[in-house]
Amino acid sequence: MTRPPKRPGGRLGTLAVVLIVLLVGPGLMVVGTMMIDADAELSRTGMQSAGTVIDFNDSQRASNRDIKVRYTSMDGTEHVVSASVDHDQHPAVGDPVTVAYDSQQPSRAVVLGFESGGVILRGVGTVLTLLAAGIGLAAGVLGAIQKRRSRR
Repeated sequence: MTRPPKRPGGRLGTLAVVLIVLLVGPGLMVVGTMMIDADAELSRTGMQSAGTVIDFNDSQRASNRDIKVRYTSMDGTEHVVSASVDHDQHPAVGDPVTVAYDSQQPSRAVVLGFESGGVILRGVGTVLTLLAAGIGLAAGVLGAIQKRRSRR
């Protein structure tokens, strides 16, 4: 029985993909964490304004579950901000919420009591990192097994 010819770069291609994902995953984790920290700081130090939920996307997918909130900054300008919604939160259109915004840049805002957009990024980065590490580990183990068998 003849073996099919080996594809050039097959292992190198797989290794390259794993390495890229191993770099992208932690990168997303870092960016997500920085976004979460910035939103937490804005929640603590920002100007507060009453807001109203104007839209609620009640999706089954956590990454698509969000609200849009209208609020007015100190200068009288109306703004709209989005926020991620946890599955145990059930806001309704018209519900009052509190918004914290940057006094220097009023369109930069967070809805207090709702998740930061960085939570999703950090989660995706964690999953990618674990997935790439698992693939890399499996490829390494399989490679070692094949190498051991070929020596016999």
